[in-house]
Amino acid sequence: MVRETLLDYFRTVAELEGEYLVYDDGFRPRAYSYSGLARAARNFAAKLQAAGIGSGDRIILWSENRPAWVAAFWGCVLRGVAVAPIDEHHSAEFLERVMRITSAKAIAAGDEVKLPVLEGGPPVWRLSELDWKSGDARFDEIEAKPDDIAEILFTSGATAEPKGVIITHRNILANIVPVEREVLKYRKYARPFSPIRFLNLLPLSHMFGQAMAIFIPPMISGTVIFQRSQDPREIVRQIKSRKISVLVSVPKILDVLKEYLKGVAPDTAQNAPAGEKFWWRWWRYRRAHRLFGNKFWSFVVGGAALDPGLEEFWGNLGWAVIQGYGLTEAAPIVTLNHPFHSRRGTVGKPIAGVQIRIADDGEVLVRGGNVTSGYFNNPEATAEAFENGWFHTGDIGELDDSGRLMIKGRKKEMIVLPDGRNVFPEDVERVLNGIAGVKESAVIGLKAESGERVHAAIVLEPAARAEQVIAQANGALEEHQKVRSYTVWSEPQLPRTEGTRKLRRREIRGRLSGEARQTGPGKDATGMEALLGKWTTGREVSAGTSLDDLGLSSLDRVELLVALERELGAPVDEKAFSNAKTIADLEALKSAPAGSSGPAEVMDFPTWNRSKWALWSRIFHLNVWLLNLARIFAWVRVEGRQNLREIDGPVIFASNHQGYFDAPILFMAMPWKWRHKLAPAMRKEFFDAHYHPERHSLFSRLTSNLNYYLSCLMFNALPIPQKEAGTRQTLRYIGEMVEEGWCPLIFPEGKHSYDDSVGHFQAGAAMMASRLKVPVVPVRIHGSNRVLHPTWSFPRPGFVRVVIGKPIRLDGDDYLELSKQLEERIKSM
Repeated sequence: MVRETLLDYFRTVAELEGEYLVYDDGFRPRAYSYSGLARAARNFAAKLQAAGIGSGDRIILWSENRPAWVAAFWGCVLRGVAVAPIDEHHSAEFLERVMRITSAKAIAAGDEVKLPVLEGGPPVWRLSELDWKSGDARFDEIEAKPDDIAEILFTSGATAEPKGVIITHRNILANIVPVEREVLKYRKYARPFSPIRFLNLLPLSHMFGQAMAIFIPPMISGTVIFQRSQDPREIVRQIKSRKISVLVSVPKILDVLKEYLKGVAPDTAQNAPAGEKFWWRWWRYRRAHRLFGNKFWSFVVGGAALDPGLEEFWGNLGWAVIQGYGLTEAAPIVTLNHPFHSRRGTVGKPIAGVQIRIADDGEVLVRGGNVTSGYFNNPEATAEAFENGWFHTGDIGELDDSGRLMIKGRKKEMIVLPDGRNVFPEDVERVLNGIAGVKESAVIGLKAESGERVHAAIVLEPAARAEQVIAQANGALEEHQKVRSYTVWSEPQLPRTEGTRKLRRREIRGRLSGEARQTGPGKDATGMEALLGKWTTGREVSAGTSLDDLGLSSLDRVELLVALERELGAPVDEKAFSNAKTIADLEALKSAPAGSSGPAEVMDFPTWNRSKWALWSRIFHLNVWLLNLARIFAWVRVEGRQNLREIDGPVIFASNHQGYFDAPILFMAMPWKWRHKLAPAMRKEFFDAHYHPERHSLFSRLTSNLNYYLSCLMFNALPIPQKEAGTRQTLRYIGEMVEEGWCPLIFPEGKHSYDDSVGHFQAGAAMMASRLKVPVVPVRIHGSNRVLHPTWSFPRPGFVRVVIGKPIRLDGDDYLELSKQLEERIKSM
């Protein structure tokens, strides 16, 4: 099919079948199909038209990765609206600059960004409120042209005006078509392994993140998973549980995963013998492959330079590491290593339609249909970037004998961080030079283990203190621009050129590179000093030093968490770690009593009881004899079943708790449609001998195991810890159940009431309902304790009244207040 605009590609995507996008926010995974995406995109296009936004206008997408981002992007394409994506970590000040430059007509925002008060500004729409269900959206379709603007991607700046890279339909299609042509050659071989699932950790605000989520996966009807966490344990869990084939990330993620893997599978630190066969490597490193699952086979990395040692480590374990070379101005792919014909140390050959030339000074020049026409409303920057139609990349490289590109360094002074984000030294220098006591400064990128770090050389007045200057600067800079290390220049002024007085950055870098390597923690350093060594090079630190002042990025914090856990030999609670503000707070985590900092083990929740065979077994046993046996004792009268007719589910059922007969009574009270969706909560501690057999006798283990398996099979029981740690894991497990359509049955009192009163509700049910965004159906039981009182050992016949209330929504973060609302509702029934 000949494609002239992105509208043609969207029609192809809309016709695909199967699961396309999955979003896991750490609480509940949500899945969306290709047809659902098309429906949501058309609904967003209709929303744009209703707001008077159309062809030639621009809106801002400021959000974390989520399926609604993709739907909003396509909705804009359908209406001819240009998208200006902003990274979720950018500040409100940056947002306002982009708003002003683009004259944005609206802002589509994610839930994770904190929007400033924009008086008189454009309307703000939350992407989480996007309509995925309505199917009759009406809007005027536009006739797009290849050179229409699809996106404007902005560089970041602390004080300077950001530059907006213009990306047209033609630019993106020039990337899509050559890749698709290659993919089609091999698609038939992928069918036995379908669906191919991608775990995409690259931000959608970057072109490579878009390529590996919006444009390339649909070529093979693939599934793309977005997740919030960058914790290596969670990444590995997702890869195995969701049968991921490809991890898409910046090289820094591979570095963090490497350190994690070496901790849990020490054999991976040893290289396999040279020439060892591929299958023997899989066997040698079988523990690592069990962690990732048998379907995982490759890493696709981009955004920053990949360290050769890192590429060798993962290749040695038997996984493919695919890297390419690109930049925003090339939409973004310039070269790409072929998955089956890659060569280590190179970034591949140019894709079809792209030309590369190496200038006399070694700079890589690019030309092709994918290259931008210039910068938005910035003719000076456009003229500077192009020469005779060739775009100056600012990178130094060379071509090998087979035409593969090798990147050797940078000509431009831009700093490329390990997570792929760019920092312009001038932006940081403007902030530093504006601080009292700073005579002048020079900012350079010093080589780190997997990228560059922001390093400042500062000339100070006699009374100025360097640490205070850096702390003040970091407070004003964007997260990724923060100064990680510094050097107080020993001379009265920095080296500059004669006449133009420009900084001699190469000379400064050459002098500082040697100094910075010598100022890290000594070989005898221990404790937190050694643990923080790679982030405190050249810094004066103390217990009160702020982690923000050290300039740690979100990925740096993840790496620090992994290092801390390896030193402790036990997991650290993520919430406690994220709340740590100073080095003293980290020391407190190290000295905390064993087990107080978080769960000491991964929670073991049953999944087999949600299988088809378990469901049919439960349906048979419940309806043939279990509930009929219960009806001999509990004579149940139900009120309010009509409240369930207008909802589809899933929901959370919340009930008062009078005794051990409550679960069977509620199964009897539910209509057939809902009865077999129930998952009643039970105290995990009740099955302690099953989970911790070493603490109990053989008889206790046997009876506990029998109770556990029968409860899970016959009643779909949901073991929830009340005293043990593991709230987040429990909530995640319940979220997965809810996404599959199951309805948890929660008893918020957490214990039996010995009479007909309703006790105080705990916050768990309210937290589940709020975080999982599902309605709660309140249920009141009267008389269950007259059938089987908590102190009795055998039931007695009696009447029981069950009242089913109308579903309610519990939204917000004040879970105690929400649980109080639920408690009052049930008391009134």
